[in-house]
Amino acid sequence: MIRPSVSRKLMIMDACVLIDFIKTERTVLELVSKHIGPLYVTSPVVDEVKEIDNENELIALGLIIIEPEIEDAYVASSRFGPLSLEDWLCLLTAKRHGFTCVTNDKNLRKLCQQEEVSLLWGLELVAELYKVGGITHQEASIFAQSIRQSNPKHITEEIISRFMDLIRR
Repeated sequence: MIRPSVSRKLMIMDACVLIDFIKTERTVLELVSKHIGPLYVTSPVVDEVKEIDNENELIALGLIIIEPEIEDAYVASSRFGPLSLEDWLCLLTAKRHGFTCVTNDKNLRKLCQQEEVSLLWGLELVAELYKVGGITHQEASIFAQSIRQSNPKHITEEIISRFMDLIRR
């Protein structure tokens, strides 16, 4: 049974989460768009993702590709520090449009917090999808374990354990 989402979120994904989802199970992106809210991705992030042939693959899954504002591109290109140009653009676009930033990147998360941009971890997005009935408990668990197998350096057993606690509630 599908439970309606209480509030639709506007979300933007960075490359690390997008790649994890694409490598593991692309259709989860479509389910997120359908049950939780629109998923945006900046065009520079699309260009960065080697796991897709072209942006039409993402559009077919319900993602909305957004061009960064010229002012944001200028600011991002003049920034230095722990973020890539693509991550700066993700942060600045999220802030400009009031998007929730979906990222596992600790540096991007830290700067989003400083800029008061709301955040979700990649697997928190899957937990929300489960909670609104867009995916079963078993499917969510298998998806998380598959991401762990695909990206063991960044998706640790501790992260999987926290995720399992989230979907037990």
